[in-house]
Formats: sequence, C-alpha cells, structure tokens
Amino acid sequence: MNKQLVNAMAELDRAKVLEIVEEEIDKGTDPSKIIDWLSEGVKIVGEYFEKKEYFLAELITSGDIFENAFQELKPILEKSNVNLQSKGKIVIGTVQGDVHDIGKNIVKSILTASGFSVNDLGVDVQPEKFVEAVKNSDTKILGLSALLTIAIDSVKDIIKLLERENLRKKVRIIIGGSAFSEEIANKLGVDAFGKDPQDAVRICQKFLK
Repeated sequence: MNKQLVNAMAELDRAKVLEIVEEEIDKGTDPSKIIDWLSEGVKIVGEYFEKKEYFLAELITSGDIFENAFQELKPILEKSNVNLQSKGKIVIGTVQGDVHDIGKNIVKSILTASGFSVNDLGVDVQPEKFVEAVKNSDTKILGLSALLTIAIDSVKDIIKLLERENLRKKVRIIIGGSAFSEEIANKLGVDAFGKDPQDAVRICQKFLK
C-alpha cells in the first residue's frame, strides 16, 4: 500500500494526491490498486468527520479530490479494460421540486470511492424517472435527497409508483437531507434515514453486505 497517497488523501492535500497518482501511473501500477489507496484515504476522512475533527467542507473536498484523481485514472482503466468489482449498485437523486445537490454529491463521491456503482439521476427528478431507473437495473438501493420540505410529497409519489409496479420490495429506500428526519422516515415507510453523508454511506454498506 502507498501510505503516502493514503495520508495525502486523508490530509486533503490535492496537489500531493495528484502528484503521487501521476507517479504511480508512470510506474505502471495497477489503476485498481491506486483507487483502493485513494478509497482508504477517503475512509479516514469519514472517520475524522465522525470524530468531528473534519466537517462538511472537508467531506466535499475529499469527494472532489477523489474525483480529480479518478479522472486521471479513467483513460487507463478504459484502455486496459480493467473491470472494477462493484460492491453494489445504487440509484440516487434529488427529488422533484428541489434542486439542491451538495449533500447528494458528497454521498455519491464517498460511495464511488468506497467501491459502489452509483447512478446519479441529478436534481428535480420526476418520480417516474426514479422508478424507471430501478426497473431497468439490478440496483438494491434508492437514495432520495431533499432540502425543501415541499419535496416530501415527491417521495410519497415515488413509493406509490414503486408499489404499483411491484418494485417496492426490490429496493431499500434511504432518504437524506434537511427536509427529512427519523420521524418523517417512519411515517413515509422508507427503510432508513441518513442524518449526514457519512451516515448514509454506512447505511448503504450495511444494506449491501
């Protein structure tokens, strides 16, 4: 393991991370190994967040740095046809009526760094689009994000459509964002509420074990 890369990622040193990634690429290191090392650093960032040594800004930065590094590796992955083993497929998006995406993007970055395959549908997503994504894939988790409380009705519509299509039992539904709470999650009948991005990731990992 390249401890320098892990530490640089954990310390959010963007320049150092990209420098080491380039060095490893030049050495011909297996790109999947480099991604594993980056992921280990992201994991440490999550641990710092839970200890309140890092905050939301640091989570955003870690996801951004990981994405920068991944873009450097992407051409090599495509050229070498390396097939990264996904830990599971997840569909996420900000529900209709809401265009906020910071929390969703953090969750996407951390999940991707943790080895999950994430289909991000974007913001202001119609219920039908969520249901279509579930129907046309073998995803096990549907992550719904919202900041505005008016978007709660969209979640109800998504659940109704899933039930109508006999898809509700196919997926675990996780909600997150300031529009939601544990109490609202219970009333809606979803499977979990992620109180913050790291909590949402932990729930996904638990569900997909």
